[in-house]
Amino acid sequence: MAKSPTEYVRDLMAQVGVLQDRDATRRAELDELKTRLRQELAERKLAEEKARDEITQLRRELAEARQETAVLKQQLQDHVAQYQEWDRRRWGLIVLLLGAVLSLASGLIVTLAKK
Repeated sequence: MAKSPTEYVRDLMAQVGVLQDRDATRRAELDELKTRLRQELAERKLAEEKARDEITQLRRELAEARQETAVLKQQLQDHVAQYQEWDRRRWGLIVLLLGAVLSLASGLIVTLAKK
């Protein structure tokens, strides 16, 4: 049995209604996905900015640490040079004292030998 044109129109209208509902659902899903995408992009931008700030801070800290290391190395070199100078002076004093002791000992020996 053939359908009447009115039934065809009703069927077509029902199909159009279903398709419009699907289209509306897909549009809503698309809008939701766009919103999520925008949120994720905003979150990523914030995360990137935070990472850049952290990197900048770490670079500053590294530069400060390098500068402090350079200062400490210079201080160490100064202390080593000072120690070497004192060591040289100490050995000079030891030699001088040894010479004085030997001189006194020889003078004492000569004095005792004359008596």
